[in-house]
Amino acid sequence: MTGPLSSASLAVTARRCALVSTAFLTALTLAPHSAQAQVTTLDERAAVGELMADYHGEPGAVLAVVREGKVVFAEGYGLANLEHGIPLGRETVLDIGSVAKQFTSFAIALLADEGKLSLDDDIRTHLPEVPDFGDVITIRHMVHHMSGLREIYTSEGIAGRQNGDAVQQADALRLTEHMHELNFTPGDQYLYCNTAYMMLADIVSRASGMSFPDFMQERVFAPAGMHHTTVMSKLGQSIPGVAESYSPDDDGFVRVFDNSSLYGAGGMYSTVDDLALWMNNYASAAVGGPAVIEQMQEQGVLNNGEELSYAFGINVGELRGQRVIRHTGSSAGFRASFTYFPELDGGVITLSNRSNIGGQMPAELLDIFFGDHLDPAPVQPDAPEDETDEPAWSPSAGQLGALAGTYYSAELQTIYTLYVEDGVLMGSHRRHGTFELGPGGEEMTFDGPGFFGTATFEGDDAFRIDNGRVLKLLFTKVDFE
Repeated sequence: MTGPLSSASLAVTARRCALVSTAFLTALTLAPHSAQAQVTTLDERAAVGELMADYHGEPGAVLAVVREGKVVFAEGYGLANLEHGIPLGRETVLDIGSVAKQFTSFAIALLADEGKLSLDDDIRTHLPEVPDFGDVITIRHMVHHMSGLREIYTSEGIAGRQNGDAVQQADALRLTEHMHELNFTPGDQYLYCNTAYMMLADIVSRASGMSFPDFMQERVFAPAGMHHTTVMSKLGQSIPGVAESYSPDDDGFVRVFDNSSLYGAGGMYSTVDDLALWMNNYASAAVGGPAVIEQMQEQGVLNNGEELSYAFGINVGELRGQRVIRHTGSSAGFRASFTYFPELDGGVITLSNRSNIGGQMPAELLDIFFGDHLDPAPVQPDAPEDETDEPAWSPSAGQLGALAGTYYSAELQTIYTLYVEDGVLMGSHRRHGTFELGPGGEEMTFDGPGFFGTATFEGDDAFRIDNGRVLKLLFTKVDFE
């Protein structure tokens, strides 16, 4: 027969009860497993099984469906790790790519709501290292991808970056410090820009006085119950439960490594259940409050008054008759999608660890689980047949010879050498090797490989590169003799 418990024993018992209670409540919040059998049909589950049948024994995907705020379906298909045969499951952690941008924008909106910054602040208020380009870039410009800043991945590619080279968080600000001009006047155009979102993370750090990973953990992930979501803040960081990422090749699959330590634009790892909790926050506003959630859905407006679909790290619009909030993500071999229908209080989340996952998979899942609520999918026109266009112009031998020389970009501190071989203008770079520059669509333009883009010559001693997210980047002829 035991005697009365001591005060120390009572304290230990109380702590144990508290821990059990907390764990029970967290489990209820994170995983409404019991609802699954009641709110999905056998036909729906069979249709998903058929959709994902080809991924058995290969890299695959984890899928989750939310209905009326509850996870009604969450399954993994394929392998998280080919080398050890580890299957993908709803608990598997994967890189969510640019789906992370909505979290960065949420942090900005939260700090604005608290008065620690204004969306109309000149970014140089928080990042004085940024040069004065003659036009003010605001935080709002960066949120909506209309800042005019050059894209870091494209810029680094022109400068010689190869697949697998590391990109670090500080690189975005360093790139901007060396910019001589913007792609365009801020607010004049929409042009997707990872540089801007990396720098938004820097602004969050400076305005809050906390590192961005710590801010996200303390102010966003923990309050939302997202206990399996992490910001990767250093190269080679070990993340528990994470899948490997893969790309196909002639012999099967090869691993693709995320050799970066950037965040704000990406660099976030999560699970489908954690992202379902975040999806629910758009309805409940439990984290941040209604004003912040409303701000998140405010779409950008260009200087000419045109409204963009891009809001705060999310695309807002209509999909097959339903209002939708969505974004996709891509990083190394990882692919992700986040699609939420506010009026249905539901949506679909997909996380994959293979680079060639079917691009139509999220749409097919929407058909399976929400088809009764959606208008018919629009008929996609047939892709036009490939046509070999004749060059719009034909340079003379004299014109080509005059363009030969060594060209330098002061912005990127990189060099290209141009020369003529067998009547063709050739380019050479220390890291990219040699390549052909063919006549472009307009006179005095030449098209190069993907990393180079199109060069438009300004006389015989300079050209400017346009390459998607980098516009009018100047190279001038130099003499190193």
